[in-house]
Amino acid sequence: MTFKSDYIPRKFLSLIYLGSILFVGTVEAQQDFQVSEALEIKYLTEPGRYYQLQSLDGADWKNVGYAKLGDGSYVSEFHPAGEYRIIHPANTWALVWSDEFSGEDLDYTQWEKEENNYGGGNYERQAYRTDPKYLEVQDGLLKIHVYRDAHTTNDGKTQPYSSARIRTLKRGEWKYGRFEVRAKMPDGQGIWPAVWMLPTESPYGGWAASGEIDIIESRGAEVHETTGALHFGGAWPNNTFVAHSYTFPKQNAAEDFHTYVLEWSADEIKWFVDGELCQIRTKEEWFSESAKDNPRAPFDHPFHLLINVAVDGRFFEKTDQRADLIPDKDFPQTLEIDYIRVYQWAE
Repeated sequence: MTFKSDYIPRKFLSLIYLGSILFVGTVEAQQDFQVSEALEIKYLTEPGRYYQLQSLDGADWKNVGYAKLGDGSYVSEFHPAGEYRIIHPANTWALVWSDEFSGEDLDYTQWEKEENNYGGGNYERQAYRTDPKYLEVQDGLLKIHVYRDAHTTNDGKTQPYSSARIRTLKRGEWKYGRFEVRAKMPDGQGIWPAVWMLPTESPYGGWAASGEIDIIESRGAEVHETTGALHFGGAWPNNTFVAHSYTFPKQNAAEDFHTYVLEWSADEIKWFVDGELCQIRTKEEWFSESAKDNPRAPFDHPFHLLINVAVDGRFFEKTDQRADLIPDKDFPQTLEIDYIRVYQWAE
């Protein structure tokens, strides 16, 4: 509705949450343009407590946005007119970040593309490139493609394959939590898709003294199983790791989407596939050479997410797989991600 007048009262309902009581007030503003009713929802938070806004949808209350961790300040948000409430999630996982890949391009407020031609020190044979050809958001899916496209950097380094790698560095980082990924893997020999985590800072030293968490790694054509791992110890080459594999009982990792979950707490890290617990690692199994008096190091500080598809490298050194054996007609090899969701435990 559009009004033109010297004075148009524009009302905003202000919901101020104090303790268990919602106070409703109004404020007026003088405007001469399109007027639409909106609500200012404002509430005072307590440090360390999670808050979830919900709206009434028919007979059901549904979450709006993410749960917020209180810090003692006020939260103020504007939302369309409707009925709302604030709840405190308790003894549950509260959703704090996600990407459903429902748009037409990568959300650059959440992800950064990397460009790298050097294979991460693993003798990998891909160039990570930022061209749209190698990464698409389409039909509700993130798709990372591997092509047999050679790429040479200005220093003369050439890789025979090209793909993409993205990360949430400085856009999303978490200390502990539940990380849920629904994905479908490629099945080409020597193709190495991964969803994993690295420290945002490196308080205990360079890789892998400050840790690495591998949520999913798929070993090329061995799509009957998935693997996960932790890397820790000293800085390379004085690092070590623990790893596990899980065998799919029915459709393999390339035949269907599966749900992969990692739950990370101060004392243990758990991996699940399709709801089945497949591995638990405890703090007695990891360490950092530079923090031996800290039993939780190096997995006690914020990490960020990475997604990539590598080609060949050390991951295949005990196999006879090699991407050069893939027929040209089988490219691109594609990793598909339906969603990634991050939760924090609400006491």
